[in-house]
Amino acid sequence: MNNKKPELNKQELSQKVGERIKAIRSGLGISQAELARRCNKDSQHIELIENGKVTATIYTLYIISKALNISLSELLEIDK
Repeated sequence: MNNKKPELNKQELSQKVGERIKAIRSGLGISQAELARRCNKDSQHIELIENGKVTATIYTLYIISKALNISLSELLEIDK
């Protein structure tokens, strides 16, 4: 069993994933409202995810990745 402590806590991970979503979305020229529409989510929910205020489920991250036309693994590349 690996007893090594994770490098990031839950809040830090949510923050980094949110920053990654925002960077990709902005780079594609997509507004939060447009991303929310593509995901069938409320734009406030997308804002909360991007700001690291809520932890998105793996399914929500999958939906966001598809809406951004990238793979889930690409979306989660936060160590770059």
